[in-house]
Amino acid sequence: MKKGFGRRGIVIAVIAVIVIAAVLAVFLRLQIKETVEIGAVLSLSGSASYVGEETRDGMLLAIEEINAWGGIDGRKIELIIEDSQTDPQAGEEAFQRIEAAHQPLLYVASISAVAIALAPLAEENKVVLFGLAATAPELTEPENEWVFRYFPTAKDEVPPVLAILEELGVENLGMIYIDDPFGRSFFALARQELEKSGGMIRGEPYDGKTADFTESIARLKDAEAIYVVVMAGHVKDMFGQLRQEGFEGVIVSAGNASIPSVRSLPEANGVYLVASIIYHPSFLYAAEVKERYEARYGKPFNHYAANGYDLMKLLAGLLAGQEISRQSVKSLLEEGFIYHGVFGALDVEPGEHDIGFPMHPARIVDGEIEYLR
Repeated sequence: MKKGFGRRGIVIAVIAVIVIAAVLAVFLRLQIKETVEIGAVLSLSGSASYVGEETRDGMLLAIEEINAWGGIDGRKIELIIEDSQTDPQAGEEAFQRIEAAHQPLLYVASISAVAIALAPLAEENKVVLFGLAATAPELTEPENEWVFRYFPTAKDEVPPVLAILEELGVENLGMIYIDDPFGRSFFALARQELEKSGGMIRGEPYDGKTADFTESIARLKDAEAIYVVVMAGHVKDMFGQLRQEGFEGVIVSAGNASIPSVRSLPEANGVYLVASIIYHPSFLYAAEVKERYEARYGKPFNHYAANGYDLMKLLAGLLAGQEISRQSVKSLLEEGFIYHGVFGALDVEPGEHDIGFPMHPARIVDGEIEYLR
């Protein structure tokens, strides 16, 4: 009797242990939430390292704040960062390393060339890829179903530039632009719109490697204005050479000239440009983010940092209370949404993959952005 009871007791005890372990496992899964991983393939070295570093720091600041408030439904965000070296092939290798080790919820990539190289990998793995500081039109072509962009493109930047030129009465425009999808898209739209109104435009493309623009400037010296669409790292060289070569017309630039390190240059004074609203002193939300960013990193806030910061806040708000999966991210983005962030109010239409933000006519005056309207 005792022997049989002992065996039954052992069986019952084992079953009890299994049941308790199962209940405990469920309880722990409910209590200990896994993180939400985001892959970031950023230009942290190479010619666009400034852009990648600023984007990274803006993202990290937002993630710190989101996680301090409880993350996304109790799940903290973790950023898995790899350096693309501003090189498409290195970017592809970085993506593949992250995918093999983590399979994150989504990816973020900085600059057009790298983001375009990663687009086929995003499609293959059915994972959302966000391009930041990426303006090339082909990034969000219809076949790239999993690719989105959060940054202004030529259609956001060129119209306010043309409004500046119209107000100044400029009809003979020269343009120095980088000979890549980014620069060519700006030149094509500027030519199309300017010629509609009877104006004339001459273009001087450059390869993005050299910083010597003297010959291009000489060929455009008789233009009433020169429109500058060059790599962020070459804007300083461009402004300096325009002044050194004695160009007397109007200088107008793409939005990358609005960063503090460029607009504080003496040779940038008086340059017309387009700028996002983040630099406006009366926009209090952006001013508060600027204060936190500068306290955290000890360097000036700019629109690249704001771009990374705002994307993380946008995604956290969009995913709150929703299923956390790759397909869910894509579906939520494609439903369209209204969002208020550091770039103002966004009203994104259903199916839209290009999420831009308003760019405003402005001028650099004594190192500050003076908005014209």
